[in-house]
Amino acid sequence: MNRRKFLISSSSTLAAGAINLTAADATPPAGGGSVISGSGSFRYQYLPDKLVLPPEVQMRNGHGLCHDAKGNIYFTYEPEKVEAATRCLLRFAPDGTRPELLGPDHALAFGVPHGLNIHADADGTEHLYHANNAATIFKTTLEGQVVWTQKWPPAMGNYHPTDTIVTPDGKHLLVADGYGSSMLHVFNTADGVYAGKSWGGSGSSHGEFNCPHGITFDPRRNLVLVTDRGNRRVEYYSLNGVYQSSLEIPASKAPCNADFLGENVLVPDLDGPLVILDKDNQVVSVIEVSKLLGAQGFVHPHDAIWLPNGDIVVCTWNPGRLGYWKRLPA
Repeated sequence: MNRRKFLISSSSTLAAGAINLTAADATPPAGGGSVISGSGSFRYQYLPDKLVLPPEVQMRNGHGLCHDAKGNIYFTYEPEKVEAATRCLLRFAPDGTRPELLGPDHALAFGVPHGLNIHADADGTEHLYHANNAATIFKTTLEGQVVWTQKWPPAMGNYHPTDTIVTPDGKHLLVADGYGSSMLHVFNTADGVYAGKSWGGSGSSHGEFNCPHGITFDPRRNLVLVTDRGNRRVEYYSLNGVYQSSLEIPASKAPCNADFLGENVLVPDLDGPLVILDKDNQVVSVIEVSKLLGAQGFVHPHDAIWLPNGDIVVCTWNPGRLGYWKRLPA
């Protein structure tokens, strides 16, 4: 999250359905007992022995998550300070163990490492795309080796990118300029060069944004989904930037990102919960991260991903924390 305050604007959009949560849906720890939250077939237990950070990690803010085709978990964060040995990209095994710091040097650690996404080329080779608030996008290998670096020239205007996605054809990178112009920009994936197209801009009307913080592709609808955090909504666009529809989620007041597993959507909210939507974008479960683990620093969920087995990984912004939630039998 950017430290500047964000405005909250109301809009008349389609509203997602809400569910009634009971006390059993959010079970606080009692005498060191289990931490469990969620509803129905989406109940989760926090596992504190997973995703333990190496001692050399000195984190200021937690920011981005993704996983590769093998299920390995990648995490990027803003370090307290950048020294020669500093690395800001971590990889865990699919079960949340065996952490390793990646990258041959500290090039990725400068500025504010923020959004992290992954895409496989036609031959199956996977690359990571890093959005850095310091007007920079990186494309790297899974080992953290930089393929290209692209900085936004100051003459192009205010630019502080927060997230990226690669279009399904693999040719273009859509960049969410969440802390800058509140626009979406199009780049070429081959070299990171600006492709000459942008849309959006600051505002609360449909087609405008107030901090388009996260961006992803909804495979259920073949549309781009943007978490328009300052406007308390998510918005749908075609791949060429045409506005389609908006969605307000009662359980989410500051949606940061979105991730898909089958027909379900996971939305981390900066105010504290993880919200799960069904195929119709109706709320089916809420995992109360900050209410249950706030005392341990899990205050502001910034990004969250589903693992292939249905488990969830979440990182919080400030203070930076990384947590593993295991899905329980229905």
